[in-house]
This record gives sequence, structure tokens and C-alpha cells, in this order.
Amino acid sequence: MKIRQATRHELEIEFRMLDQPWFDAVCERLRDLPHHPFSRLLIAEEDGKPRALLGLRLHWGGDARLVRATICVLGVDPRHNRRGIGLRLVRFAEGIARINGCRQVDVAPELEGWGDGRCWPGLGYDGPDTGLHKVLGSRVQRTCA
Repeated sequence: MKIRQATRHELEIEFRMLDQPWFDAVCERLRDLPHHPFSRLLIAEEDGKPRALLGLRLHWGGDARLVRATICVLGVDPRHNRRGIGLRLVRFAEGIARINGCRQVDVAPELEGWGDGRCWPGLGYDGPDTGLHKVLGSRVQRTCA
């Protein structure tokens, strides 16, 4: 499994010939994301074929820094469902958010029921009354001294 950032061109042109309904539906929702640098399009591939897509929206704070990210779109090929692909893609998105200085990742309201709604708490997301979110801890490396 390879996870990487994709471009709109790849999604619109190169992968369109796949003729997979799940992929077309996810690409349609990704069109609503703003263009770079405000969003990231992530793709999980296996054998050169897309297995999952994630759209991540980055939000600026008042101090002209990125402060939070929102997972706006998430879709997995139904033939490869329940194999942890979505989980790995979410973790990858969290890493991108962290690297860019975001302190929190939110889940778009329409995705709160994704995976029967049971996957988000297992990934550390909470706050179903106020919107699912996860506060990102810092990843400070410890050295032997």
C-alpha cells in the first residue's frame, strides 16, 4: 500500500478512465475543496490503482499560521473495505496536519457516520455533540543523553 499526495490533474484525467462508481463519487465531492495551499488530496494505491481517497482542508488562524485541518472527504473502494486502508489514510492526513502546524483535526459532519460511526472514537476523535475532532499532540523526538 502506497499513500501519497495527488493532484487534481491526476484525479480528473489519469484515473477517470478507471470507470469505478465509488471513485467518481469521491472525485465529485473533492471538487468542492479549495485549491492548494488550502487543501491536500491524498490517495492510497495498491498495484498502481486507487483504493481510497481523502480530502483534507487546512484552516488559517488569526496569527497567519495553520491551526486546524478538516477531513472533508473520505472514500474507500468497497471491494477493499475493512482492511484498514481508511485508517492509514486518516493517520497520514493527521501527519500532514501536524507537519503544517495544525493543532487539531476535525471531521466534516457528513463523515461522522463513516464506517458506521465506530471508527472515529478508535482513532482518538471525540466530541460528537460539538463535532468530531482530535487534538494533535506534538511529536517531539527524545534523544539518548
